[in-house]
Amino acid sequence: MEVLVSGKLFQLSILACLGAWAMAESQCGRLEEKLLYTTQESTEPSENPWIGILLEEQGPRYQNLRCSVVIINELHVLTTATCVKRFKNRSGDTKAVAMLGVWNEDDSPDEELACNEKDFCVPGPKLYKVVEIKVHPQSDRDTGDNDLAILRLEKTVEWSAWIQPICLQGSSEPETLTNRNLHYSGFNNDGTNKGKGLSMTVSTRKCKQLTSSSVFFPVNQLCGYPVKRTKFYPGSALMDIDVRSDKPHNFYLVAILVRNVDAGQATTQVYQNVRRARSWIMENVK
Repeated sequence: MEVLVSGKLFQLSILACLGAWAMAESQCGRLEEKLLYTTQESTEPSENPWIGILLEEQGPRYQNLRCSVVIINELHVLTTATCVKRFKNRSGDTKAVAMLGVWNEDDSPDEELACNEKDFCVPGPKLYKVVEIKVHPQSDRDTGDNDLAILRLEKTVEWSAWIQPICLQGSSEPETLTNRNLHYSGFNNDGTNKGKGLSMTVSTRKCKQLTSSSVFFPVNQLCGYPVKRTKFYPGSALMDIDVRSDKPHNFYLVAILVRNVDAGQATTQVYQNVRRARSWIMENVK
């Protein structure tokens, strides 16, 4: 037992050093190139550190709403409007809570260290109360278009190696998102660890076919055809990579997942295009 405790104390000191380094070197959309080319479906603990989970405060407990949130800056996270429609209060005591710095959704924020069965430890997740919910003004319940919501947090997020923001824009971006092999990340129904994958975006015409939307498909949404059929939570981030001087520099957000559609042997991911909502996001996260 003494060896185990000593090991954890040593690991805690290392984690503290990494956290201090991250706060000094924090940048949006941080990536490690070597992690881009693996076939792993689970992330490393500090990989994609802008992904969190939406909770609902229920007395002394919190209910996991099976929705991801994406950290935009030190006071705001982004998710879908559908994920927050259950909250009647849009300001003050909303009962909404963002759990950030989470790698395994079963980990408790009451624990300073969250350890697995192999005694591998990471800092426990942090809870941030939501004090304001802003739904996109053109959110359409009938069509599902503009399914976006910005959540303002009660206190400033403390940056660490496990909690950092995503970039909202790349230095150079393609005109279209069609036929792009993009990265996505969030939590899903097949495991408790934060996951990741690749998804090929398709044309609107193909999107209609895959989702059986023969007449209408929301103009500000797009479809992704994932390599794996794993169903990720709404709010998961679809990301492109900003390349500078021929090197992958950082991730930036292009869309967030709103739903999964099963059709035969395929699963289609339907995403809300964030690029077309950037001006609204920027105006509301100042």
